[in-house]
Amino acid sequence: MNSSFVIRAMCVALVVAVAACKEDDKVTTPPPPDLQIPSVYDSTGYAATVVTESQVRAQLAALTSRMQVGRHMDSTVTLAVLQSLYNGTTLRTVTGASYQSKIDVALPELARASGKGVRYAWENAPTGDGGVIPSTVGGRAGYLFDENVLELEQVVEKGLFAAAMYNHAVSLISAGNITEATIHKLVEIYGAKPGFGNNERNSDPNRDRFSAQYAARRSDSANANSLYAQIKRNLITAQAAVKGGSAFNAQRDQALADFKLNWEKVLMGTVINYCHSTLAGLTQANRDDAVVASAMHAYGECIGFLSGWKAVPANQRRITDAQIDELLDLLRAPFDQTASAQSYLFLSNNSATAQLFRLDGRNDPNTGVIERLAQIYGFSNAEVEDFRRNWVAFQNRR
Repeated sequence: MNSSFVIRAMCVALVVAVAACKEDDKVTTPPPPDLQIPSVYDSTGYAATVVTESQVRAQLAALTSRMQVGRHMDSTVTLAVLQSLYNGTTLRTVTGASYQSKIDVALPELARASGKGVRYAWENAPTGDGGVIPSTVGGRAGYLFDENVLELEQVVEKGLFAAAMYNHAVSLISAGNITEATIHKLVEIYGAKPGFGNNERNSDPNRDRFSAQYAARRSDSANANSLYAQIKRNLITAQAAVKGGSAFNAQRDQALADFKLNWEKVLMGTVINYCHSTLAGLTQANRDDAVVASAMHAYGECIGFLSGWKAVPANQRRITDAQIDELLDLLRAPFDQTASAQSYLFLSNNSATAQLFRLDGRNDPNTGVIERLAQIYGFSNAEVEDFRRNWVAFQNRR
């Protein structure tokens, strides 16, 4: 046999062998299996894990309950009691520092406004220390406002949904070493339970509270892609990824990022809801006490739900400090000036109509709170319209 032929054959064989080895190298590490995501959340070990988060929930509920005593004209809320329910608590510990300071200003203001025994004459605001505007004609109970017609109960309670509860959630995520226990804690501090009730029925052990309650209100239960449904999937996915091990860390991290953004969207969609409620009251021809009390209660919710985000680390939210300040300035309630807000201007006969554009941009579609939030979060016109509705009430999920 020709020697050159033999040499060529040996070279070809060597090339084929090397190529085969390289091909084998490519498949020695099999790809991770697909993440299997169940339809229900695994509650194993839940109650024993969420002790701190349950404590925060109970402390916020107790503080809110005491503040609400002031909603009756004849009931005084003692500052010392309010402070005892906040200072030194886990609730205060998990609250961002700037909101601790804001609450330290708001609680004395709230206590001073309480127990006046007569309706607050909102027509003459700002005067005195504020008081109760009754929610029924001739009634003695309603909502408690400071002299500027700002409901400090809402500034405190609703602000803490982000400043304390969301803030605690992101601290858990940012700490690393995310375990099944971490996901349990996120479910609890968000306000849900493992069964994700999507309702407000006290008879249901899985009923929603706090932010989860507002997620239910913002969500049509027939919509598989509602904010409530998305957050449920985010948390179930994160749990499944943690159980699956480090091969699924990317899926875990994406699920938690989506969870945070969707939680933020829930509370901002609720600001839109309450802007609509405020407008509905302020545009009525007959603005009696009941109408004003309801409208300014909704307004106070807007201030609270917006303000709390200022206490969350900037890299843990979509909305920026500048955007929060812009929105609070539009609402005439700057973050650092709780005691000198100009909320009453929305009620002035001389200026009320001129203020309404601040809510819905009626004079300029780019300037209202509703429009700015839609731009920041990419809410569609259909979503903004849906946010008007309390879906829990509409679908009889109470």
